[in-house]
Amino acid sequence: MTDWLTVPFFGDPVPRFVAVVRPSAYGIIPDGHGRLAVVRTPAGSYLPGGGQADSEAPELTVVREAREECGLAVRVGAWRRAAVEHVTSTAEQTHFEKRSTFCDAVVIAPLASATDPDHALVWVSPGEALEVLRPGSHRWAIEQWLRDGDRLSGVQAPRPAV
Repeated sequence: MTDWLTVPFFGDPVPRFVAVVRPSAYGIIPDGHGRLAVVRTPAGSYLPGGGQADSEAPELTVVREAREECGLAVRVGAWRRAAVEHVTSTAEQTHFEKRSTFCDAVVIAPLASATDPDHALVWVSPGEALEVLRPGSHRWAIEQWLRDGDRLSGVQAPRPAV
């Protein structure tokens, strides 16, 4: 069980809003060429993932979201990190405390197509991912993944080009 008071925090709480806690999970998914999966949306670029459904484990969230957003079947590995990101949604007039679990995963099969029409899968170098990902927690997770090197899932983290 994650102690959410001891993980890194990104963003700032907004005093005029009560933060809604939103459990989330995201995958760091490399391809066979040293690139990482990134989802481009009208709101920015993110790691594949999102909000957890009620009583859904983070691993299942990553599997579901990779299928919906990217059209990929993935197997989640053993690597994990956790962080909190404060995000305000002007559309929803809500401030979220996103309690995010980051997992490594590997593609086991491409599927027919993603089901989220405004999401586009792009494969980018780790260095480009660090530049284009919008949330600070997503950039932090990639830095941790790169730093940790070999994963228990057997996936070698590529080093960003200097």
